[in-house]
Amino acid sequence: MRIRSLANLPVITVLLFASLGLSIVLLELAAGYLYDRAGLANGKRLIDLYLGRPIEVRSGPKEPDKASITPHPYLLFVHTPNMTVDGYQQTNSLGYRNKEFTVEKPADTIRIVVLGGSTTFMWPYVKNPADTWVARLESKLQAISSKRVQVINAGINYGTSAEALAGYVFRHRFLQPDIVIYHGGGNDVLPLFFDHYNPEYTHFRSAGSGSNPRPGEKALLANSNTARYLYARWLEPVGSVVVTQPFWEVDPRVALERVRQQPPIGFERNVDSLITLSKSSGSDVVLFGFLQAKKPYLSKNAGAFKGYEDALVLGLEKSYDVLARAGRQHHVPFVIPAQDRFQDEWFQDNCHLTPEGEEVKAQIMFEELKTHPQFLHATNPAQGPTH
Repeated sequence: MRIRSLANLPVITVLLFASLGLSIVLLELAAGYLYDRAGLANGKRLIDLYLGRPIEVRSGPKEPDKASITPHPYLLFVHTPNMTVDGYQQTNSLGYRNKEFTVEKPADTIRIVVLGGSTTFMWPYVKNPADTWVARLESKLQAISSKRVQVINAGINYGTSAEALAGYVFRHRFLQPDIVIYHGGGNDVLPLFFDHYNPEYTHFRSAGSGSNPRPGEKALLANSNTARYLYARWLEPVGSVVVTQPFWEVDPRVALERVRQQPPIGFERNVDSLITLSKSSGSDVVLFGFLQAKKPYLSKNAGAFKGYEDALVLGLEKSYDVLARAGRQHHVPFVIPAQDRFQDEWFQDNCHLTPEGEEVKAQIMFEELKTHPQFLHATNPAQGPTH
């Protein structure tokens, strides 16, 4: 009897290994199916970063505008180059929301670089890049100029003045812009909500978990559906690129008092530096104030801001004060987009506009720039100057 059992041992062993192998195959197939159909947009994006793959912009993330950003070693984060989503190519090979262009400015070209946050970049709020206020401004200026006009959209989602300044220093100034437009002041209000205010915004923002896997993880994730699925679930809530302190955890009354008490030193420093560096590189500067919905509508389509309306209004007033002082000090124009030119229903949330609103924003900046020397000296002979 013992001899018979020993004789069957190889067969049993083979059957066990076959069963184990089949189970692993079935598990891998099931995990691959689940991974493909699961939301987990942030977790999947971090896996793409680990594997060094091009970042895939997936539908359904809780904060879809975060899907367009990737880590950078000293700019904190940048927009993903060559991003195609919503039926359009949203970024070019340099990460700008424009068609392809060369870093070297072509001859007979007026080049304008627009810095700002998501209300400049405007994806995912405006799907077609041609409908952004930046693109529409280019069309309006081209119509009155005999030279080629390029208006480059260097806006970045979640960008404060700190990201605008860093981007200008290390990237945008090498585009040799004739004019730099800075459209901001809104995202710089939120750092005032928090205590231990630091002008460098280290109290408010930090790098995410990064894109460097631990030893063995890259091989594991590259070869196992099960590992990818489990990692995606584990990493979904992790700030993979950038971590911003959640303002909704601050009591609205505390936030308002902090905005009252704390001067926006960081914003003031960054704007001053941006203007100084732009002018020293030979660019003219135009400051374009942030636009937000009227107070009764600030949280209508942005429920997270319910209760923070007073803090947002006061904070923007402080930002406007900074921009106005900087304009006077450096002798550069400060353009305020008058709220009465915008219909309430054009606001998709507290600040992002529909294409109709983008058209008005473009018109406001066009009215400022059409008498700029660059355009007075390059007027299209067929049209002549507009007044």
